[in-house]
Amino acid sequence: MKKFVELIQRVHKERFSVVMNKIAAEQIPIAFLSLEPVADAIQIVNNLRENGANVTTLITLYNSVSQKLKINFNIVHIDKVSTMHPRPEYIFVTSFLEARVAIKNLPYCKTLNIDKGNTDHIYQTFMNHLLDLQEVYESLIDDNSKRTFYGYWLSRISNQMSEIVYSNSAHYLIAGFIPKQGAITFDAGVFDGGTATVFSEMGYKVYGFEMDRKNFEKVKSIAEEKNFVIENLSLGSYKHTMRYDAYGNSGSKWNNKGSEITQVTTIDAYVREHNLPSVDFIKLDTEGSELEILKGAKTSIARYKPILAISAYHKFDDFWVLMNFIKSIRPDYEFAMRHGAETPEEEPRNISQEYADSLYALGLEPQIRYFGECVLFAR
Repeated sequence: MKKFVELIQRVHKERFSVVMNKIAAEQIPIAFLSLEPVADAIQIVNNLRENGANVTTLITLYNSVSQKLKINFNIVHIDKVSTMHPRPEYIFVTSFLEARVAIKNLPYCKTLNIDKGNTDHIYQTFMNHLLDLQEVYESLIDDNSKRTFYGYWLSRISNQMSEIVYSNSAHYLIAGFIPKQGAITFDAGVFDGGTATVFSEMGYKVYGFEMDRKNFEKVKSIAEEKNFVIENLSLGSYKHTMRYDAYGNSGSKWNNKGSEITQVTTIDAYVREHNLPSVDFIKLDTEGSELEILKGAKTSIARYKPILAISAYHKFDDFWVLMNFIKSIRPDYEFAMRHGAETPEEEPRNISQEYADSLYALGLEPQIRYFGECVLFAR
């Protein structure tokens, strides 16, 4: 309870709009860290200054600065930031990668991702659902889960990436929530088959579902090679047809005005029609339709109590709605939470060797890190 109250206090104090208003009103000196070429970074600084920000220092990775550029602030190379005096209280960045560089090199400063913009709507969601969120927080079974919860909400409301607690585990697998070999596994949102491949290689019998036909066509050969079933179907709460936006990437999702049509089935129906003896593990990452899929799996969840790994970040109310629904089926479930980061092994499509090498050159682990990406685990 004490930590949850502390979170509420920090959310009040460190809300992005509150901090930005304070910085402007008190003309607090700030630094801007940029990975852009110096001329482009200078233009951004000038724009910030024209809008009232007291940017006194530009931190850059580039060694040379043209003498023709007119500046009235300091330019400091990243290698020299440890000797900066006075050290800035705040560092502005405009990307997640810049935030990682700032956090690594100036860990005692507060790094604000100004590109993410106003967070007052997230703050209002948090404040309007304190009792729901407190119940979720108190239902989490381990300290790592509670730190993850704490860091998620504080980072989303403050735009401070340093508050996120990233998991060292694979995205949908953590200790204590790993099925036994031979587990009958449902993977909803297969996309390129990366997670289904991992599950199959761990000895699970995988049934994958991918509604986007472009993705399905790409992954068919992988499914055959890696020995998992792939269905060009969507999962939901009942059998019907549904329109969706077809992007041919991981962002495809239901949309009543979408250009494509998918057939929707349910986990319960699929289990029944294919005479599956059990359901041992369900992984869901379906761009916001996770609750509908759980509704269509009520019988399987009640009967078999499968381990669940559910993306809980597509909607803010996922944090409490998903947990409450699972509890309504089986009150004896236990819950954990982790915040994932994409690694080359799990997401090779997003992290090329060239990009990984550039991260190594910055002294960073080859991962892509974002706000969000929280997974709710249940057992």
